Amino acid sequence: MTRLAFFDMDGTLCAPRFYVNGNLVPGMSDEDWTAFCKKNGADTYRFCKTVTPVAEYAAELRARGAELYVLTAVQTEEEIAAKRKYTQLHFPGMFTDVIGVEHDADKLDVIAKIAKEKGIAAEECELVEDTYSLVLKATVAGIRATHVSHLICKRD
Repeated sequence: MTRLAFFDMDGTLCAPRFYVNGNLVPGMSDEDWTAFCKKNGADTYRFCKTVTPVAEYAAELRARGAELYVLTAVQTEEEIAAKRKYTQLHFPGMFTDVIGVEHDADKLDVIAKIAKEKGIAAEECELVEDTYSLVLKATVAGIRATHVSHLICKRD
């Protein structure tokens, strides 16, 4: 049973969609992203779309008593503010917190730390993620890992 669930944001909870020079793009270089976040602030994610099967899965876990977190890599303060705003608008009251890490590799350490603080075993934690290598690392660490594609495809 999943007691703690951690959801990635970009490509998992939401489909990244950003208007740049009149064009809708899924992303940009790190330099351009930093400038984009600084320019748009908390509204950076205003054109992103929720990935419905992932949102439904989050709601299922929450209904079964799991505590949910957004666990996402961020580059700027504006980006984390935008992700918090998106989460509040599209998932009101669903997530305990939006946690930003510098690198995806830091996510497993955050999960381990929160699980330890709450006295929850690794196998009762779940990471929902779109980075396959991180899903594999979580699995090896004893954390239940779900790749976003498993939620988008018809679940068995």
